[in-house]
Amino acid sequence: MKVYKPKTVNELELFYGDLLFKIEDYKSISDHLGELSTKMWEGVQAKNEAVLKEISNYHWKHLGKPATLLLAANLTEEDCRQSIANEYGFRRWTEVAHIASPYNSVFEALVNAMLEGNFDTVKRLISENGNIVNCKSPYGHKATLLHYAVSNGVELWRQKVPLNLPEIVAYLIEQGANRKAKMKVYGGEYMAAELLPSSAHPVDAGISKELRKQFES
Repeated sequence: MKVYKPKTVNELELFYGDLLFKIEDYKSISDHLGELSTKMWEGVQAKNEAVLKEISNYHWKHLGKPATLLLAANLTEEDCRQSIANEYGFRRWTEVAHIASPYNSVFEALVNAMLEGNFDTVKRLISENGNIVNCKSPYGHKATLLHYAVSNGVELWRQKVPLNLPEIVAYLIEQGANRKAKMKVYGGEYMAAELLPSSAHPVDAGISKELRKQFES
């Protein structure tokens, strides 16, 4: 299945590599996010453009800043921890540090399968795991599968759009996904349908209208 991936998403996947996916290697979510912040710091030191874009997208003190300004800002390891905290929906790193629980590996696998357009895997995981369709992310934003589908406000590396996404979303709703569930983002709480109109990636992928219909039906 063809998947639309913005340039920065591609670059971040290459930069972080398996670190994004091998969650079973970590005893807790905080351990994993800590490794991501360490890797981000390596990217800052290497002046990696995708990493700087990631910081610009999430760090509350550096929102919207171009790479030139970020490079002149003398970013620190603490800035990387703050960026990761904000990207994953937390206000500050101390909130991340207190998460001793492990991941729900089924939910994470389901999100990844959906965003790669692997419909068969999505169906299998849902059929084998009851109400997983309404599970919420353990991250601070508490996104559901439907929120991940609209590519807005979630982790930057996960903002990609398989061209069969409207079919997958229709299936999720058919299986009981709650369209009224809200995630915490942009200083408020929003349903997926409320975030979709301002999401550029489904538009760029050419499926925005078809995806919107699934939330309206």
